[in-house]
Amino acid sequence: MDPKKPPKLRQSLLPLLEASPGDEERLLAELEEHRARGEAVYASLLSVLAHLQFPEAEARRHWRRIRSHRSQLSGQMGRDPGLRVALLDYFVNVERRLRNPKIIEVTAYERTERSAVTDGLTGLYNHAYLLQALRREVLRSKRHELKTSLVLFDLDDFKRINDTLGHLEGDRVLVRVSALLRETVREIDTAARYGGEEFAMVLPETSRTGAHVVAERVRRRVEERFRRRRGPPVTLSGGVATYPDDGATPADVIVKADEGLYRAKAGGKNRIVLATGERRRHLRVPADHSVTLGAPGRRTAARAKNVSAGGVLLSLKKPVEVGSAVSLVIRTPGAAAVGLRGEVVRVDQSPPPEEGLVAEAPVFDVGLRFLGDPVHAGELVLRRVKS
Repeated sequence: MDPKKPPKLRQSLLPLLEASPGDEERLLAELEEHRARGEAVYASLLSVLAHLQFPEAEARRHWRRIRSHRSQLSGQMGRDPGLRVALLDYFVNVERRLRNPKIIEVTAYERTERSAVTDGLTGLYNHAYLLQALRREVLRSKRHELKTSLVLFDLDDFKRINDTLGHLEGDRVLVRVSALLRETVREIDTAARYGGEEFAMVLPETSRTGAHVVAERVRRRVEERFRRRRGPPVTLSGGVATYPDDGATPADVIVKADEGLYRAKAGGKNRIVLATGERRRHLRVPADHSVTLGAPGRRTAARAKNVSAGGVLLSLKKPVEVGSAVSLVIRTPGAAAVGLRGEVVRVDQSPPPEEGLVAEAPVFDVGLRFLGDPVHAGELVLRRVKS
């Protein structure tokens, strides 16, 4: 069983390891509720008690023989040896499935098992386990035609924290950021320490937009948690990539997420950037048209930079949250305005000016995909832009 997240059934079986012979029968009777729901009770029992893997039907046959073997031992010994002793004798001396079994407390076993896949400082999963989880989820996504996203984070200017406040304080920052990651991810996600001050998340069944929303939530929480802290600011940057949109293999996805992280650093840090080089299905046409976003009373002026049959890239003076749905009106000279609905899929801020130059108001590139009938909407806009 996956040590990462033991199922509830496994947790309900663990008391059998500490039960007295009199309590075992009561606990086994309670497990019938799980069997009635179609769960693989017998296979799980033998996995927990003996670390042997069987199909459910075969496990059930072994279980009946173990119960019978226990009765035989009771008659020969004049006392009940208990479930664990009967099971061990059955698989060592009768079935000979175990040749050199090692007796170890389950808590010590699980502690050793867990230490092999976790980072000692932060308690998150380690680099090796992250790669394993990414491979597993990419294979599952390929099999079921799903999306899996990867987010790579890096703490900004972390060396300054170590140099200014010492490595002990740097470790405290790493631990607190790790706690924020754990609070943010779902049960099916994997949060890991990628190495040094780098972190990562594998997000199964998550689109590029959804992954950006999660990553941005982490970035914002880190910024808010350390805002009133003395010393150098604590922020992080991140890159997002998605299978199969950005890569056909786990290695491709890692490269693309790393590219996004590099762009986030180069663009001023403390931001999340989506992978570039995605496979576009529609030709993009340059544009320079006036656009209005939002409802009356909350309108924002923008300029269209390019348009395709699937969406539009806008230039704005303030950011829009990724994942939000917006209304927009595109105006082209000599033609009626076009009203559309779109979803924000990407937000990039223009890089800061070179040292010595006066900083202007920030400008944001906002990517929208059309909602409703996107192809019809895009073709309508393209006709207006080209005319």
